[in-house]
Amino acid sequence: MNSNYFDQKKNEFLAHIYSANYRDAEDLYKGLAKITFDTREFSELDQKAINQLQQAARRFRTQLAKASPGDFMSTYEKIRKRLAGAVRQETKNVRLVEYDQWAHKIGLTDELTRIMFKTIATLQMSVGCSISCRRCNEWALPGPRKHFSFDAVTRLISKIFSSGNKEFILYCASDPLDWKCGEKDIVDIIRFMAQNGYKPRYGLLTKIPRGSYDVVRRLLALGADIGFSITDKNRLRAERIKNETGAKIEVQHDFDDLLIAAGLDENFTSIKSSITDSYGTEITPEGAFFILPTFTSALYPTGQCRLSVTQDLKFFLKKKTGRDALPVQYFKPLEVVDLDGNEFILDDLMNAQVANILLDNGSDLLTPPGMMNLREYFKTYEHEATMRRKGLLPVIAKGFIKDILLDEEHKEVSTRERYRHFRRMVYDYSRTCRISDVQSLKINAFSFFLKSISKYLKNHPAEAEIVRFLRREDRQRATIGYKELESLSGPFDELIRNRETEIFELFQLLMFKLMEDPDNEQIRRLIMDYPADASDIL
Repeated sequence: MNSNYFDQKKNEFLAHIYSANYRDAEDLYKGLAKITFDTREFSELDQKAINQLQQAARRFRTQLAKASPGDFMSTYEKIRKRLAGAVRQETKNVRLVEYDQWAHKIGLTDELTRIMFKTIATLQMSVGCSISCRRCNEWALPGPRKHFSFDAVTRLISKIFSSGNKEFILYCASDPLDWKCGEKDIVDIIRFMAQNGYKPRYGLLTKIPRGSYDVVRRLLALGADIGFSITDKNRLRAERIKNETGAKIEVQHDFDDLLIAAGLDENFTSIKSSITDSYGTEITPEGAFFILPTFTSALYPTGQCRLSVTQDLKFFLKKKTGRDALPVQYFKPLEVVDLDGNEFILDDLMNAQVANILLDNGSDLLTPPGMMNLREYFKTYEHEATMRRKGLLPVIAKGFIKDILLDEEHKEVSTRERYRHFRRMVYDYSRTCRISDVQSLKINAFSFFLKSISKYLKNHPAEAEIVRFLRREDRQRATIGYKELESLSGPFDELIRNRETEIFELFQLLMFKLMEDPDNEQIRRLIMDYPADASDIL
């Protein structure tokens, strides 16, 4: 799994700006301009990252111009013209990507590719979008410039469905109605799926590109599952289609409060909710990528983390979409699928998850309804929550009896093994009902999370600077709480055990101390005295 070079440079550029090192930002910016001119071809992720960097440069142009008035604007224009030239060239010469060409680029064996198809959450058929929404959460590139061929799309769809996966979408940083291959369009793909009995869980969502009325009409005639994503720019087109066809079409994103200020409205100073809750793998004409949700911010402007799938991968992320993704606790190690197709849980957090923890201010506005945030998670360690779990123990035990001892689907499992598993499940749950055990689990949680945070901050200095800036106001408000911490001479375990302690606020205080010093001695002692992994927490 590889991160993107230009994305890393975007982070370093922002880190210099946030720390007021404008000369260093200027030097990096000039170096990037040279690299953009020396680069013959940019990937989709390259261009997104450079576009984000350019938007950040515009956002902080006043500060940068003071450091070097003439050079900054000159460098900005050089990069802008280079990207504009790439857009003209690529949109003028639209490429088709065949299946074998795509598979060769990824370099996975047929068996690994088969396992990967089970984890597909997104099949992005095109690179580039004809809509170019100002608030595009995906930072989609302007204008289609690559498409999977019809043969490639149909082979991919067939293989995905053959793997038992029908929960994926057919678009991402593009509009599904933009896809074309010769005389074929999206209608031919939907017809192919219908003819082969492929019924995906998710339908198409389109912003109705100009000139697509006939395509929409033919999709409706096929009975396709299609919805409109409405903005002020396409509202009249949508109303015309609905009135002329009489079709009942689902409408989404029709209110400003449902739109996240991303894309050209990104201010690079705030933290917003994620655009998605999906985990899994994304296929595009340029490769395959792990995707996991993040908060929308300067760190992850698309509200997602994408990691390239390469030959040296050790696992695939288990696919979680829609309602199945809501129960996922983003701050715990993820479920994955190994290279033999077996499911297991990672021992550690991925970097994007640690970044999420650092950015989580406990606000309900940052997480979708039904998804637990860190503040809610720490409430599970409170006395009242422990007593509620204790009251549910008989009901939980009955459920274990039904699901384990009376399970008819796995008759090959011996009675002895079933009872062993049953006793283990009851024991594990009963631990969460005993106050003394829960107190120990709470300290373990602090140790596990703080260890992950310390490691992340030490190994990712640019990202650490971005986090410090984005949480600057919260850190300032928290300084009052430091006084109580400084009065303690030993580890913080006594304060963590105290039932009167506001657990989430205490965790934030310790996290902010690590932002100041990732090797904080008191926190290091806490981690050493209470070594913990993911299995040692609620």
